Amino acid sequence: MSKKTFSAAPKPKQQLTDDQILAFERGGAGHDTTQAVKPASKAVVDEPTKRLSLDLPASLHTRFKTACSATNRKMVAELQAYIETRTSELEDEAGVTRK
Repeated sequence: MSKKTFSAAPKPKQQLTDDQILAFERGGAGHDTTQAVKPASKAVVDEPTKRLSLDLPASLHTRFKTACSATNRKMVAELQAYIETRTSELEDEAGVTRK
């Protein structure tokens, strides 16, 4: 059986400065620089979140995703805005008041 030798992992050619790393983290690849739809209220952003699973027909999901993409909007932001609006309508209809 042959003996295997391992060398040290290659080191990066250039060391990045802290400023370069922070600049990448703030605006680097994969980070959105614009927000098409703002959250309904600041309170929603500061509180814990809950996950909602939703089963949609594939054709409806595709239409919704395409429409959001074509208008530079996030699907989750559009759903949150709709749920907030509809919840207010249902609360008004039921006579429920929010504290």
